[in-house]
Amino acid sequence: MNMKINVARIKCEADRAYNRADDMHLLTSIKNRLTQGLKPLLQPIALKKLEDDSDFDYAVDDGRRRFKALVAAGIAELELGQEAVPIDGDSEVNAYVANQHTDLSLAEEIKKLYSMREKFKTLDSLAAEIGHSPTWVARRLNLLNLSDLWKKAMTDKVFGYMTVAHYETIATFPASIQDDIFDFIRSVEGRELKRASVRKFTEQLYEKFATLLSSLPWKEDGCGECPACKERRESGFLFANLIPEPRCMNREYLERKRKEYVASLAAEEPETVLVSQSYHVWDEAKETEDNPLSESTILGPGDWREADKPEDGVPAIIADGPRAGTKITIQRPKASGEAEPKLVKTLAERKAAKEKQRKRRTIEKLIDFLKGNECATPKRGTLYLLMACKGVGSICGGRFDYVSKSTVDPTGLPASVTSIHALKERADIDTLVWQRVLENIVNELNNGQSGPNDPGWDAAELLSEITGFNLNAAFEESVKELPDPKAWEALAKAEEKIEKEKLQEAA
Repeated sequence: MNMKINVARIKCEADRAYNRADDMHLLTSIKNRLTQGLKPLLQPIALKKLEDDSDFDYAVDDGRRRFKALVAAGIAELELGQEAVPIDGDSEVNAYVANQHTDLSLAEEIKKLYSMREKFKTLDSLAAEIGHSPTWVARRLNLLNLSDLWKKAMTDKVFGYMTVAHYETIATFPASIQDDIFDFIRSVEGRELKRASVRKFTEQLYEKFATLLSSLPWKEDGCGECPACKERRESGFLFANLIPEPRCMNREYLERKRKEYVASLAAEEPETVLVSQSYHVWDEAKETEDNPLSESTILGPGDWREADKPEDGVPAIIADGPRAGTKITIQRPKASGEAEPKLVKTLAERKAAKEKQRKRRTIEKLIDFLKGNECATPKRGTLYLLMACKGVGSICGGRFDYVSKSTVDPTGLPASVTSIHALKERADIDTLVWQRVLENIVNELNNGQSGPNDPGWDAAELLSEITGFNLNAAFEESVKELPDPKAWEALAKAEEKIEKEKLQEAA
């Protein structure tokens, strides 16, 4: 005997927005089947047993639209096994498996996958539960990494030919590169991609925006942090020769390694000329103290040409671009005999510059501390000394703020205080004075943070004692953040070799 379940004892909560036209079509279908003496549903409703609910015995796990239509058709009872079946397991997973092929939009599917991912320890276990491969699940979840530009493009269907597979490929790149890809696809060259297969589309993007590690002149394993490196590291290939040709998407990492490599070559061969293939990179690079080539003299594209006959030229090394590190021969400059010799900083000079850089980084940490909430207001006696040494502007009244482009009054006090009681009511007056003194202190520290000026280290030491800032610990952090360039090892060997040659000549 089949068991009947009272519809009133079944709990049903909508989890998605429904289409009214579809609901009416479903209701009409149910009524037609009942008129013909048939069971109302082609597919039974999935119910989950409720244990601790006095109002309901079951909850609809899958088939909410069908259940609502049955209620609208006047059905009071459901026959267990025919019109409804009890199921076990996670409700969200059950609903996803039942609806993924028909009812879920791409955005809903990604949202569901992301929610279910937290319920499983591994990606493999989630994939097995919903009947997909781990790779498929990973690529779907990775769509969450699309930049805002691409999320809007996918929603608005800016590129009509693109499928989910196209967006999955784009999502494997870092957000900064994704925006470059957007510009590339809209360019004349990129328009050719609309006629390419998904596989060819992927290959061309990786060819253009990911660096083939085997093409670099030095041995490189990749950064280990970008999507391409992570995928290679976690691929699970047993044999190295089965791994696809390794690529890396971390352009900043590779650019730094490229500069270090070129700097090491230049240190080994001080007489070799460095040449650039870029018209503007090197002017910008010289302003960056982290750049291992910032102290090197580099000829721009208009100042050199590759020699037709190597025996008539001078040795050079390409310092940037795809051929960085390549040794070539360039035409000898016409006025080379009259030109001033190339000035190369010694290792001692480079170390002094690095020390200055580390001190500036430490002072940046001190300034952040002084401006932050961790820095307590000095005692009033110390505050008076700082006022005398560093100066203080007007505390009361408003002043023009150049950031907000408006007049602000942080104290709420009038420009002229006529009664001492106005100050006594402000318990934070010392803090307000400290903030104004601090403006002068920070301005003084900033004078040594760039250009030829020395960093304000003496003032930093004094302020650290007053405020409790651990200057030594901050300096140690700066040393770790700004380590000695690897090129210095080659430079030290080159200087040692030159010194030995001088001693031999003197002897």
